[in-house]
Amino acid sequence: MDNNESNTHQDKGLALLAQVARGLIAHDNHHTAAQLGDRSAYVGMSDIGKGAECLRAAVAGKLHMARTPSTQDIGEWYRAGEHERIRTALRRHLILQRGHWMEAGLAKVLHANGANLLHQLEVAVEHDGVPIRAHLDFTLVWGWPRPAIRILELKSTERIPDTLYTAYETQFYGQLGLLKTHWSEPIFAMRDADGNTVFEHLTFPQAAKLLFGISLPRQADSMDIEGWVLCLSMSDARAFGPYQPDATMLGMCQRIAGDIWTTARRVWDGTESINTVDYCKGFHPLCDWCDHSEGCPKFTVQELDDPAYDHALQKLADLKSCRNDLEDSIAAEEDRLRSFYASVGGMDTTTEWLATAGFRFKISSQAGRKTIDSAKLDMELRGTLGDEEAEELLARVTRTGKPSQRLWVSRRLNAVAAG
Repeated sequence: MDNNESNTHQDKGLALLAQVARGLIAHDNHHTAAQLGDRSAYVGMSDIGKGAECLRAAVAGKLHMARTPSTQDIGEWYRAGEHERIRTALRRHLILQRGHWMEAGLAKVLHANGANLLHQLEVAVEHDGVPIRAHLDFTLVWGWPRPAIRILELKSTERIPDTLYTAYETQFYGQLGLLKTHWSEPIFAMRDADGNTVFEHLTFPQAAKLLFGISLPRQADSMDIEGWVLCLSMSDARAFGPYQPDATMLGMCQRIAGDIWTTARRVWDGTESINTVDYCKGFHPLCDWCDHSEGCPKFTVQELDDPAYDHALQKLADLKSCRNDLEDSIAAEEDRLRSFYASVGGMDTTTEWLATAGFRFKISSQAGRKTIDSAKLDMELRGTLGDEEAEELLARVTRTGKPSQRLWVSRRLNAVAAG
């Protein structure tokens, strides 16, 4: 293949990626409009979850202050040869759309189980003049042997977290609290994937009766209500829960909603600057994905005009990406060999080797690594020695490592759409 033919194929490949990026952006815009409506007209549960960790990000999102790529931008970038901007936009929207695709797939899974399922149930209320809406991913209903409700919130992640982010839990507590508190009020609605109304202005028992023919108690106190957050990656899953409605957590969500709504009005009116709004001061992994990190006081920057620095950081990012791909490939190959070794019968898998022309290999069991539960040790020492002596003992046996430096690098997301 000569260079001209190779370049032609590369151009066609980039044109295809540009089409995919445009389609993802158009689909996201349609999904948002169909399912969530005008998000500037109310405070949503995801806004509240975000506000629990960074009020500035929640307010900026409510005012649509981020400049995100449009379908027209993709076409202009392609014609201008700005292919890296297209790739960056494509990667970001693939992550955003992955959750929608998994949600649609999980809905089919639950329907296959014969579940009485409400998908994207909407709860619309007003609290102290603040319009609040919750959109529940999945609501499962049982009428027998005991009336029960299970709320499932889906989170799509690259890797399954050990614990949930505060934003996720706050959002979920708000959903559960609104469902129970407003159970018998006609404020529930549901739309299909195209935004057509399935029902609206019903109480929850009325909705269950209409869709499933199930008679539920008029009061939520008679119900078994429980919620789970389901985290899905492309190769793993984990359920966090159970969560129950909590009046205190609902009150906190309502307070945060009020802060977001009133602060957004002040910024809109010009009586307050977005950069005076409180923001997340410490390190948070979601900051790298925040649409409003550009201009955030947390990331006060000195601009460097020399493109060599940008090239060096891009090279570092590419090397890290290669490393991650290599680690994933190594893990997959090791799993394949483990499975093959385990499938070989008639051998002592604790001692015997398998041999090839150039290698030998076996799988052996190893004892688990021993670690000290520092929190439990602290509790045990305080119970035995008392607080003061326990603290002195822990101070004597605690060793502090030498100070070190850490390089923090994150991509400026808004730079993708700038210009």
